[in-house]
Amino acid sequence: MKQRRFKLKRKLNLYILIPATIIYCLAIGYISFQLKEITYSESIEIVKTTTRENRNKISEHLNVIMESARTLRNIFSTHKKYEPAQRDAFFENILLSSLEKNPDFLSVGLYWEMKTIDPKYNKKNGRRRSIYFRASNEIKLQKEIVDTTNTALKGIYYTARSLNREMLWDPYYDVVTKELAGTLMTALFVPVQDPSGHFEGLVGIDITLEEINKLISGVKPFEESTAYILGGNRLVVAHTDQSLTGKNFPGTLAADSTKFKDGFKQIANHSSASFTYTNSKNKEEYFVSFETIMIGNNPSNWIVGIEVPTRIILKDAKNVLIAAIITGILGLILLYVIIYFIASRLSDPIVKGVDFAKKIAAGDLSAKLLIKQDDEIGDLANSLSGMASKLTTIMSEIIQSSEIITDRSIELMDSSVKLSNGANNQAAATEEISSTMEQMLVRIQQNTRSAQETEKIALKAAMGIQEGNEATKNLILSMNNIVQKISIVGEIAKQTNLLAINAAIEASRYGIQGKGFAVVAAEVKKLAEKSQLAAKEINELSTHGLIQARETGEKLLEIIPDIEQTALLVKEIAASSMDQKLSSEEINNGIKQLNKVTQQNAESSFGLSINSKEMSKQAANLKKLISYFRI
Repeated sequence: MKQRRFKLKRKLNLYILIPATIIYCLAIGYISFQLKEITYSESIEIVKTTTRENRNKISEHLNVIMESARTLRNIFSTHKKYEPAQRDAFFENILLSSLEKNPDFLSVGLYWEMKTIDPKYNKKNGRRRSIYFRASNEIKLQKEIVDTTNTALKGIYYTARSLNREMLWDPYYDVVTKELAGTLMTALFVPVQDPSGHFEGLVGIDITLEEINKLISGVKPFEESTAYILGGNRLVVAHTDQSLTGKNFPGTLAADSTKFKDGFKQIANHSSASFTYTNSKNKEEYFVSFETIMIGNNPSNWIVGIEVPTRIILKDAKNVLIAAIITGILGLILLYVIIYFIASRLSDPIVKGVDFAKKIAAGDLSAKLLIKQDDEIGDLANSLSGMASKLTTIMSEIIQSSEIITDRSIELMDSSVKLSNGANNQAAATEEISSTMEQMLVRIQQNTRSAQETEKIALKAAMGIQEGNEATKNLILSMNNIVQKISIVGEIAKQTNLLAINAAIEASRYGIQGKGFAVVAAEVKKLAEKSQLAAKEINELSTHGLIQARETGEKLLEIIPDIEQTALLVKEIAASSMDQKLSSEEINNGIKQLNKVTQQNAESSFGLSINSKEMSKQAANLKKLISYFRI
């Protein structure tokens, strides 16, 4: 299956965009997740901060009331300085003034131990109270002495007496003052103590929970959030939903109370606590923040709580996440545009370079590459342009050289044909000379054998014809003529040798031309003809000598010395003929060697002719190949 081919621009986009998209998405995802976590954490911190701020606000409000109670306590602690009648009137005026100056106070009361104001009083219990309270827009005074029995009593006063410390009392309904019956209130108590710290009495300020509800009603850090204050008895002191004020808070939780119980335990050991729970009614998750209300520097049993649905807290986080995602998508689109632009800027010069290379590959060396960039791509473009220019120069020189090679190969082919023809002619002529020399060598051998036979005859004649002395003399004369003729044969042999040497010199000097050798060969032929004529004359003279020898046979005895001398001369002739035979054989061998070399030259000339034709063919092919390029 053929693999799909992608263009460079698409590859660059894919190779850059895919990793960039992955990295970008991971980064955006991580940042979005972190922003969500940070936003969630910040929202949680807002809830906690709001809880602390409202805790401080309520603590400050209660501490102002507590400070008023402390001020009254300090005044009442000087009770021993006054006479009873003066004291009671003075303290009542102070109580009235305090209530009048603080319209948010429901009542201000002073409680004395009977033992404190009457040293003779010896019962276990007994107290006197003086209370100014508001009822029907009026301030009324209630004074009475109560609990004058020795029984063990329970109630707010006696609890405060046993604890003998400042207290923020949990919400309660007044059952003592009829005008205030059914009013849910709370009280702040400050004990009156002697210098040694013994309990002498109690200053109490009652406030309605409406004032606390006013403080809590405006607490709304997020939409659908709920704020409330719980007393130590877990009654609702104040609530965003005022219909829940005074109710038992755990009783309103049903199945959700477990988480809150854990929260109550946690805040008992710390000044703050937070947790999440799922509401069993609407199945929605809530975040809860608790803070302990402080009275002075001491924590009370009261708790400020704020509940916010988790989806509300996460709403901002989700908005941040959506904004981050939208920003990420826009950024990704911008990244795509930038990368596409960068890929185009990178790929366009490369595509131009590829097109340029294709034109060069197609043989168009006149193509131009116009890329002006001061970077590696610009360097590549300059290198490609330089390569094309260099190729143009080289191909121009190759075309010129190929034309010259073509012309020279044609000339060489013509010369090789001529040389081959000359070598063939020279080989033929050498064959003829060799054949002639062989024939002459045969004749010389015959002459040698004849001279040897003549020697034998002469010796025999010297022994047999002593009487042919005169005839022998004539024979000597004839033989002298023979010697002369034989000298001619020697001269011919000598000349033949010199001509053969000259032929070899001429052949080596002119090489394959071999023109001079033809002349030498002609002269050798002439000498050979002379040798034949001389041999014939020798034969005729020898015949004539034999006739004379017969005529003078009777006189041979007289010419024995001459006959002997003749025998010696014939022997020398035979020896000379033998030398001539050896020389002729050497000449013949030289001619054969010359013939062999001539044959080799002929073969080489033929091969040279074939190679010249092939070279001419290759030169034409080279010219055809070079024509592929256009310069």
